[in-house]
Amino acid sequence: MIFMRPLERDVRAFVLRALLAAEGIPMQDDVLKTSLVGAYSHVAFTAGDIEGHVRFCERAGWIAGTRDDLQGVVWVLTPLGRIRAQGL
Repeated sequence: MIFMRPLERDVRAFVLRALLAAEGIPMQDDVLKTSLVGAYSHVAFTAGDIEGHVRFCERAGWIAGTRDDLQGVVWVLTPLGRIRAQGL
């Protein structure tokens, strides 16, 4: 079981919900991170903080990223991530 502080849990849940809302369409890295910053504008995140939350979700097996020649890095939910996101 992964234990997180409340803000970390909320931010990572946001990442999963954002990708779930994309309905399987890959989301560009900058779009995902910009929406995260906008949703948590009251928190003074650094670029490293944002990257860390996204990478945590990737290491947990919830999201997968790939490099697209036209769009750069894009993210999608994994099957495990979809199950996790639907339970939020």
